[in-house]
Formats: sequence, C-alpha cells, structure tokens
Amino acid sequence: MMNTNEIRQSYLDFFAARGHKIVSSDSLVPQNDPTLLFTGAGMNQFKEYFLGLKKDIRRATSSQKCLRTGDLDNVGRTAYHHSFFEMLGNFSFGDYFKEEAIRWAWEYLTEVLRIPKELLRISIHRTDEEALKIWRDKIKIREDWIHPMGDDSNFWPANAPQDGPNGPCGPCSEIYYDLLEGQGAAADANDITSRRFAEIWNLVFTQFDRRDAGKLEPLANKNIDTGMGLERLACVLQRKTNNYEIDLFQPIHEAVQKALRVADRTPFVPSLNAIADHVRAVVFAVADGVVPSNEGRGYVIRKLIRRSLWHAHQIVPGKHVEEPFLYRVVPSVILAMSKPYPELRDAEKSIEVTLKGEEERFLDTLETGLRILHQRLTDLKGKSRKSIPGDIVFELYDTYGFPDELTKAIAGEEGFEIDQRGFEDLMDKQRERAKQSTQIAAAIFVSTDLEKKLAGIPVTKFLGYEKLSGEGRVLLADIQGKQGVVVLDQTPFYGESGGQTGDRGWMEGGGFKAAVVDTQKKDKVAVHYIEIEQGAVKTGDRLTLRVDEDRRLSTMRNHTATHLLHAALRNTLGKQVRQLGSMVSPEKLRFDYSYGQALTAGEMKQIEDAVNREILRNVPVIKQEKPIAEAKQEGAIAFFGDKYEETVRVITVTGFSKELCGGTHCDQTGQIGSFLILSDSSVASGTRRIEALTGEGVLEYLRELRAQMSELSQELKTTPAQLADRVRKLKDSLKKMEKAQSEGQVSRVDVKKLAAEAIVAGKYHFAAYSAKDMEIAELRKLSDAMRSEAKQTVYFLAVASSDKIHFLLGVSHDLVKSDLDLRELMRKLEPLLGTSGGGRKDLVQGGGPNDGQLQNRWQAIVEAAEEYLRLKSQDPGPKT
Repeated sequence: MMNTNEIRQSYLDFFAARGHKIVSSDSLVPQNDPTLLFTGAGMNQFKEYFLGLKKDIRRATSSQKCLRTGDLDNVGRTAYHHSFFEMLGNFSFGDYFKEEAIRWAWEYLTEVLRIPKELLRISIHRTDEEALKIWRDKIKIREDWIHPMGDDSNFWPANAPQDGPNGPCGPCSEIYYDLLEGQGAAADANDITSRRFAEIWNLVFTQFDRRDAGKLEPLANKNIDTGMGLERLACVLQRKTNNYEIDLFQPIHEAVQKALRVADRTPFVPSLNAIADHVRAVVFAVADGVVPSNEGRGYVIRKLIRRSLWHAHQIVPGKHVEEPFLYRVVPSVILAMSKPYPELRDAEKSIEVTLKGEEERFLDTLETGLRILHQRLTDLKGKSRKSIPGDIVFELYDTYGFPDELTKAIAGEEGFEIDQRGFEDLMDKQRERAKQSTQIAAAIFVSTDLEKKLAGIPVTKFLGYEKLSGEGRVLLADIQGKQGVVVLDQTPFYGESGGQTGDRGWMEGGGFKAAVVDTQKKDKVAVHYIEIEQGAVKTGDRLTLRVDEDRRLSTMRNHTATHLLHAALRNTLGKQVRQLGSMVSPEKLRFDYSYGQALTAGEMKQIEDAVNREILRNVPVIKQEKPIAEAKQEGAIAFFGDKYEETVRVITVTGFSKELCGGTHCDQTGQIGSFLILSDSSVASGTRRIEALTGEGVLEYLRELRAQMSELSQELKTTPAQLADRVRKLKDSLKKMEKAQSEGQVSRVDVKKLAAEAIVAGKYHFAAYSAKDMEIAELRKLSDAMRSEAKQTVYFLAVASSDKIHFLLGVSHDLVKSDLDLRELMRKLEPLLGTSGGGRKDLVQGGGPNDGQLQNRWQAIVEAAEEYLRLKSQDPGPKT
C-alpha cells in the first residue's frame, strides 16, 4: 500500500514522463493575484499561462498546497472537508486537449495505481459529445457508467453559460470511485450522486470564450486544467473510511491527544479531526509569512486557531483549556509534511512562537467572550426575552470564536434558545465572502487592460545592476493625457519587487521628455509610470534613460543593511529567526521578523553593533548568479513564500551574510555609512518589526535629536549631559508627592477594622468597602493592605466618581493558592454591577458607567458574594 508521499511523487513522475514540467507548489499567499486571499486551486499560479501572457511552458504538473474556508463548519464532521489540502493537477496551455487528458487520467488510475476499472464511474457535460465518444469508444467505458450532467456540476465556472462571467470557460468530466467497492446494493451501484461514490478527479476542458447573452465562441487555444485532492486519493488507495485516517494525519492525531491528555479518541473524532486539519493550515500559512491579525489573511488564521481551541473545549468538557496546546502539535505536522516541504523545518521555531502567543491572547479573549455572553443573557432576562438574536450569536462567533453550539449550550442552561435562522443568514453571507476571497475566482481568466497590452511583450533586460543610465527602445506606450506607462526592451530602472521600491528618474528623446514617477514589475516586464513634460512618445522610439542616482544609492544602502540586519538578528537571537517581510525605500528600511518578545536594550545594542562592525570592515558585497540548488547547499537564505527560478542571484558578505535576492546592493559594506535602529515593535503574534536608518538618514536623525535635547535642556534649566539626571529628580519628587497624597487617603480607611468586621460566609470571610472620589491607585494600595492584613478573606473594594465606577475583587494572602476562582464569582456579580471585570483567579478588577448601582444594589452585591462563598464552603448558611 502506497503512503501519501509516494502517491504524490508517483503522480508527478507520471506526468513528467509525458512531457510535463514539474512545478513546485506556489505559496499559500498568491504572489501575483491580489483578488485572492489564499491559493485555493492548482491552477492559480498558472494564470498568466492560461491568459497567454507567458509561453515558456506548454505542459505542467504540480501538487499545490491550498487553503479554503468556505465550509469550515463541515471540517471534521464529514469524511472529506478540509481547510488545508493538497491538489494534484496537470495542465496544458494550448497544447494537448481532451483525448490525452482523459486517456492519461484513466491510465494513471487503472494502470499505475491499479484501481479496478469496474469501481470507477464518469460524469460529462450533457452537451459534450466529444468527451462521451472518447470515454465510450476509445477508453471502452460502458455507456451506462457515463453520466451526462448539467451546467451546475459539469461546467466551469458553474452555470457560466447562463450566469457568466464572460471569458474562458468549458465543460468538465469527473471521475468517481465506488466506496463500497462493488459490495453494496445493486440499486445504487450506478448512482454517482449517492454517498456511495466519491469524486476523485475533475478534468476541465477550457474551450469556449463566453460573450454577452451567453454566446459561447470556440477558443483558438484550448487549455486543460485538472484537479485531484491528494488526501481523498490517499483515502481511497489506503482503503480508509475518511481522509483523516490516512497516514499523514496519524502523527498529528497522536500529538493532539497527548497535548489534551485524551486516551480514547472515539468520542471526540469530529473535534480531533478539526484540530488536526486547522493546525496543518496554520502551520503552512505561518510558514508562508501569514501572521494572525484582525483583517485579511491574518484574520482567517486567527479564526482557525480559535476554532481549534474551542474544539479542545468540546473534548475536555466541564473545564477550560487554560494553557496553550496547539504549539506543541507543530512538530508532528512538520514530521508528517517536511519531506515534500523541507522549508517547514527552518520555520518550526517561529511557527511555535507565533502559535503560542496567539493561543495565550485568545485564552484571555475567551474570558471576555464569556462575560459578554452572560451580560447579554442578563439584559435579555430584563426584557423578558427567551431567544438570543442571531446578530449576537454571530458576533460571539465572529469576534470571540464561539461556535453557535457553545452559545446554544450556555444559553440553554439559562432557559434561552438562539435565533438559529438569523445566525445562519449571517453565516451564509460570510461564507459567500470567504468563497469569493479564498477559492479560485470565477473571473480568474479575465485580464486587466494593462495585462492584455503586455501580452506577448518580451522580458525586459535589466541594465541597472551595472549602471544608472542607458538607452531603450519603446515596445509599448499607453498614454492618457500627460500620464501613462512606457515599456522598453531594456532599462536601468528597477521595478518594485522583493520589498524594494521602484526607481524614479527621467526619460527623453526626439523632443520628448518625461519624469518617471514609479517603476513596477509585471512578471518580468518593467513598467515605467511617467508624467510627460514635453513632446510625445510612440512604439519604436529610442529613448535615453536616467535613474535618480541619489534615491537609488539611498535605497541600495538600506537594502544591503537589511541583509546585514537579518544576519545580525539570527546570530544574536538564534537561527529560528526568519524574515517575514521587508520594505526598502530611500528614506528608511523596515524589517519584519519572527520572534516572540521585544528586544532588550542589550540585544538591540548587540545587533546594531554587529551591523556597524560589518560596515566599518568595508568588505565587498559579492553578487553572483548560480543554480538554486547550489546556492541553498552553500547556506544561502531564501525568503519564505517566494518562488525562485532555477538560476538565482546570491548576495554575499563573506563570513556574515548570504541570501537569495534580486535587488540592488552596494559594492562595499562601507558605502552604507552607518546604521541605527529607530524602533522594535510588535505587529502580530510572534512577529516583530524593526525600522532603521542608514547613511545620511542617521545623520539627519541625530541632528534632529540633538536639537530636541537642546530645547528640553533649556526648558528644564540644565545641560544636555545632565538632562537624564534632571528628569529622574523631577520624577522622584513627583512620586513622593503622589505617595504622600495616597497614604493620606488610604490612612483614612481603618484596614484592621475593615478586616475584623468581615462577614462570615462558610469557611471564608467577606469584606466589602465603597468610597467616593478615591483615586484608582489608592484603591490598589487599599487592596494590597487588605491582602496583607486579612485572613481567610475575600474582599470587594469599589470607588465611584460622578460618571464611573471602579472595583477590585481579591483574596487575602493565605487564599492565593486556594481553589477559589474569583473570575467565577465575578460572573455572578456582573449582572448586579452592570459591567464586567477580568484578571487572575485571585484578583479581578473592572469598571464601567456609574448608574447608581453601588448605592442601589450594594446589599444585593454583598448577599450574592456571601451566598457564593457559602456554596463553595459546602455550607448552606443558617436556616430561617
């Protein structure tokens, strides 16, 4: 029996032997298609080939890592739904067509994989006579095993003839497998719409150009686009009942069970499957540079992490998962997936740091979500409503990661139902947005006007590595008024890519003169955006080109410094640090990297010193082109998520840095001049951002800083050298004044008397105190005093101003390690306080608007706390 890695390789080898170029998987983050959040199909990376913009490959095959989130609620529940999966595909760009695609698909399944022919069924589009004849007459499939289907299931895009969009489209032919292997009832032995059959391969024949009114015109160049889910194919070949039982998932299941201390997985299969799926998706996405956030791709990854944690709560009923666990599963994913994706090993530590940080953040959010749900229930009780509106259920799901089942269960305990219909309506809208963003767009083959004009234009020869001026012949001039774009056969202008901003400068010739305001790279074509100063330009003109030298040199300094910074970070913090993004402009550099905590002052100095030492060494910056395999063997660092050609450019600072990079760089490190870190900040879980200056930028910054220090020195009547000492003395004086005021306030409260008068509540004591216009700092000092003075005591301290209240709920020192959890008591008090609180199990604080609750509900607050403590003491209190 073949394992999944062997299946993947056999597929690629089969099509490579038939003239297909094996193309490595694209990043989950689409490189050249801003319309997609994630790569959702094998054909995404071949868009330019399908459009005819690139023609260097006629046949391709790949195993593409994909991420889709349109059916998250089904992940783990069904046998085949996934968020992350691999799609096997073979593609023809105007080369072979239906007969070869069908014949090779059948040959691979029945001869290479040895799937019995009688277990396979075929669907075709009902009008596709050509496909019918190939299957029936050449492959010799029984005609009753060939099923004609409609536009909804067997046309791509679905229903395109009626609904559009305009553009390339065509019929499909799908191959199904009999899951019962011929053993089921004869009545459904040929019903491919039943659960007995699983679709394993879809062959798309792109042969039409849809026009207005649904008119289908034949394409001059017909294409083939096929897709087969690797996990589903492995499930069939390994004779499993669902995808989650295949070999790739076994180490992941074991790691999840170990992390959650689950011995028997049987009762928890759906949740364990969902966690295994989601953690694979997160590991691959983070490895490709995605970090959890509140928008775009980062939001999707954050949602997957939070759903995993909630599934863990379903597995461990009756108690919260209080510590991160997903990050412990990362090594198992890498163990399962690193053979085809070896880059995962380099990213392992940074993925773990990112995941752990995000888990910790959500566990805090979890408490907030529970408080909000309980508050909503309290509000609804006051309105005599027994159903939670769908928008509230959706808010808890979307913002706090609460599945609707959880909200429903908690609400049920309080006698409430949820508006399931309203929630589902909102979910349907979100699913539609997700499908539009994460799956292959229906208009994927629709090119922009510029893309159409660039079709057939050859690769631009780049002169800018050696010189900043030159001549070029105009291949395209697309001008609107005084603005437009110009494409030349060769140029010294660097087109924006790899984080380096595009060049600016000038072009002129034959009475024409224009400023180049930006240069962009469209695949391998440099597009110059211009503003015309005089004359006109047309195709065939020869122009003199001149790059803005000052801007380019400043950009080069920052780019080379970025490489030195990357090396210094790895040398200082560890090899787990890796680049997650960068921006190199003439003004400054920005560098995003994987690390779980802020740099200390000592680490920042060490990194700065390391970079500046390399600058002072003034060693050559060596630029070479070599095969990518050789470069990687030499230790060159590649940027995760980027795709590289067979031949790459390697930038080396001997003994310090070696990276793959197509950008422009200094010739000597000394040309950088100097290097200064402006800031190190957090941009997401496990992701830091450094902003820095080089060269004249450092000088300008220091001059500005000197001017500010001089101004402050004059204001504080001291010298710049004594400025820090002067500020410290002023701070000390201010602290002494505040302390005197605070002690005066706290001293007015007799702490010993407050502790002594605490009410007995079972085996505990409860003390409550409220005041007006006390500062929050004073309230905290009173809390510290109560914690030290009282014994076996829970205390509630509150202060009210004209519009707000603040409170602290704490325990005496001897109860800090007890079983009491004040967060639980806080949830009992929140309806009375009309606001929420949060914190640790031994200290909770909070606040909100003052609506007179301390005055009007004080006795009820005290009684609720007493009752809670008596119950915790298993003491029902005195009988009446």
